[in-house]
Amino acid sequence: MGLFDWLKFKKAPSASAANSWRPGERVLAKKPDSYFYPGVVREISESGCMVVFDDGEYCWVHCAHVLAQDIKIGSRVFCKNKATPVFAPGTVNQLKGESVRVHYDHGDEEWTSISMLRVQRPIAPVSQEALAGANVPVKQSIDLGEPVKDSNWKVGDRVLARWLDFYWYPASILAMGERGIHVFFDDGDQMVVQDISIAPIVIEEGEHIYIRPKSEPQKIYSPAVVMRVQGETLDVEFEDATRENNTRVSRTRFWRCPVGVASFPFEEGDRILAFDCDQCVYPAEIVAIEDEERIVVQYLDGPERMLTPELIKRFDVKPGMKVECRWSGGPHYFPGTLAKVESERIHVKYDDGDDEWTSIRLFRIPPKRPL
Repeated sequence: MGLFDWLKFKKAPSASAANSWRPGERVLAKKPDSYFYPGVVREISESGCMVVFDDGEYCWVHCAHVLAQDIKIGSRVFCKNKATPVFAPGTVNQLKGESVRVHYDHGDEEWTSISMLRVQRPIAPVSQEALAGANVPVKQSIDLGEPVKDSNWKVGDRVLARWLDFYWYPASILAMGERGIHVFFDDGDQMVVQDISIAPIVIEEGEHIYIRPKSEPQKIYSPAVVMRVQGETLDVEFEDATRENNTRVSRTRFWRCPVGVASFPFEEGDRILAFDCDQCVYPAEIVAIEDEERIVVQYLDGPERMLTPELIKRFDVKPGMKVECRWSGGPHYFPGTLAKVESERIHVKYDDGDDEWTSIRLFRIPPKRPL
């Protein structure tokens, strides 16, 4: 036996030799400011990843600029001090899952979340031609399956559709099938969603919404109250009492609960199963119940998210379940079956024949129906 023959490695599946990332993986990815921020891979192409960052932003990133989430004790970081917009330099001196204690260079310390951090990492040299091609999809067409009969929607309908950050944005329906509805958002993004993530554009006077002021070219939304509605044209009043008239609904986003909630059977601190933006279900805990339509959850091995109640399920985890799990705590998920569940640890039998005891934090339930 060679010196390292006892080590067991799993080869991560990949879209191509150039891109080994998979949807749902936790990463650090480079934004245009050249810092790396925590996020989750949502889609992949031959050489790029669509990354949904913890702050709600999203963009295509070349796979060379997507790195494993490697923040640990001793890491140098920049953190939003006391959750303000200003990043202050510091060092991680304690780490517990997604919670970190940062000692700032100016002397203060605080417990915060990895989602509040950004880091500096070496930037791989990538040509402009390669960067331009990073968002070319692997699949050049969308197979939605057989046409849907007796649908409430039709191609061309104007709707609100739920995006990866769980907010609802104005969009138009491009195509429909039994596998989902292809929508084109007003800001140029596209996605296939399920019927539960589609709603009519209904806006009422007095409603609280989020809108990009006319002077804001970036995707930065401010809270406002609707003062007048005429078709898809709005008059709004911002929190500082300034008003904008005749602004378009295409500049808005909404927080909507797609189903009625008779009662929410959970309390703060409960362990639950919760959907994330990759349509997988992860173990999580309820951090706060803001109201009947806004539930803040902390994924056991991921960021905090605000969800609506239908995205939260009872923590029913038992042997025999088909799951995906991060082999040896690595960044990649592999399919398998839960063999045993003992409090905070689980025994997973992988489809390739391997098995291991690992943490309950490291599994997820994949979507039942691929898009």
